[in-house]
Amino acid sequence: MTVVAADLGRHPDLPATSADPRSTRTVGWFGAAALLPMVAAHVVGASVVDPVLDPISWYAFVPGGGELILAGGVTLAVLGLILMVRMYRAGLAVGAVPAFAMIVFAIAMVLVGAFPTDPPGTPASMSATIHRVSAATAFCVLPLVGLSLERSIRQPRTSLPRGLRSAARALGVLVVAFLVVHLSLVFFTGSGIMAFGLIERIGFVVMIGYLFLLAAAIDRESPGIDREGSSAPDEAWGSVWHEVTEPRAAGSAGRYAAGAGERDLVLSGSRSADLVG
Repeated sequence: MTVVAADLGRHPDLPATSADPRSTRTVGWFGAAALLPMVAAHVVGASVVDPVLDPISWYAFVPGGGELILAGGVTLAVLGLILMVRMYRAGLAVGAVPAFAMIVFAIAMVLVGAFPTDPPGTPASMSATIHRVSAATAFCVLPLVGLSLERSIRQPRTSLPRGLRSAARALGVLVVAFLVVHLSLVFFTGSGIMAFGLIERIGFVVMIGYLFLLAAAIDRESPGIDREGSSAPDEAWGSVWHEVTEPRAAGSAGRYAAGAGERDLVLSGSRSADLVG
């Protein structure tokens, strides 16, 4: 018996598999988990810390504030490592730069919470120095991840890599400009930017938004996803299937024949060839 499966094409009754936004969902859950300790710290230290003028690190001086800062930092560190693993598994990241930058980001976020800054008006200690350098490092290395990922995507399927590149460049410019201005004021006047606390809080939200963009690029640019958002297995329904040949069994009671010849069954429709027998 010879069974030839005709071109099935795309049929409306076949389930379409769209791109799975699992990385975007992961950023959503982890981002919310990182924001909750920050919100709690603002509530606990509302009467002590000015959210416009004072940095987030000053919540370490209120009861439980240091633990909340550490929890938020560790959550973002784990999120960064998860995204790093997924971008390599998807074949989007190439070389050591994305891994190096994301690992440095994760370590920096943990150090920010593990080493609290000094109380205002006191000389900088080793703990405060590690805290400040780690916070600056976390923002400096994130643009490297986006730029490296965008360069490794040779044939982009969406506009997300271009958006990621623009966001990475903008973030890098803003971080450098902020550090130059802030450190210059600290060096020459002994005080930094007036609205340092507000800028730092905006930067925290921008960081999570940047991770959202990175996750969306991972979800949409994976090689297994086509330009319409359908997965590769769904494309198989539009191709011509293999030909299955079953030789005639002479003398068999279950032999299929039409007259003196063998019948060729050509099956078409929205389903694959059913087993006849």
